[in-house]
This record gives sequence, structure tokens and C-alpha cells, in this order.
Amino acid sequence: MKKVKDERLQLQNLKNIRIAFAVQTIGILGILLYEAIVDGVQAATDNPLWFVFMITMVVLMWLNLRISVDVYDDAKEQKKPGSFYRYVIISALVGLVIALLAKLGQDSSSNSEAFIVGAVVFMAFLIPFSFVHYLRKKRYEDVE
Repeated sequence: MKKVKDERLQLQNLKNIRIAFAVQTIGILGILLYEAIVDGVQAATDNPLWFVFMITMVVLMWLNLRISVDVYDDAKEQKKPGSFYRYVIISALVGLVIALLAKLGQDSSSNSEAFIVGAVVFMAFLIPFSFVHYLRKKRYEDVE
């Protein structure tokens, strides 16, 4: 059997995969929503499908991040990326605000729990900012 190299068929295959992924994601969301309504939100988040759904969304967003940077770079003129420290400061401020909200919120969590929440949010913001900064810097250097 010969391997198909027709671009139209490859594009149609990618569209079919996209539709199958959408149906699968809607199915997983439906199962989790049903379980959340019947047994409560805690039961839905304890379900292994919740983990699969979260990992799938993280991977999808990570893969789309590169496309977003390409679209953003094409739309604007190529200019030198800003300082990386700005991203670190923004991430630290967001982490600090969330840690304070966790400490002063209704649950009044302990200092260590508030610190852990703030650190996780800080890392959750810093990692994508770092990746986008790296891509922009790399593309800027390739243009020159």
C-alpha cells in the first residue's frame, strides 16, 4: 500500500481528527458535568477523567501558544522583545495577590498553604511568559 501525499487528503484527515477530538472532549465534559450534578463537584474532580481532561487542555493550550505567538508577531512589526524581568515582576505580583486572597479569604488558610498557592500561581504565570519571551527573542534574532 502506497503512502498518500495529497495535501487535500492530509488536510481533510486533520479536520477529521479535530472533529473527533471535539466530540471526545464534549463527551468527557458531559460525563464530568453529570457526575458533578449527581454526586457533587468533589466526586467529579476525583474522577480520573478530570485528570485526563486537564492534561488534554494544558497540552492543547501549550501547542496553541506557539501559533498565537506567530499570529501576534505577523500582525505587528518586528521589534526587540522587552525585558524578561518585567514578566517576572508581573508573575510575582499575581502570585502575591492570590496568596493574600488565599490567606485573607473565607477559608483563612494557614501561612504555608497561602505560600504554596501563591508559588503555584507564580509558576503558572512565569512558565508561559518565559516560553513566549523565548519565542519572541528567537524570532527577533532570526530576522536580524
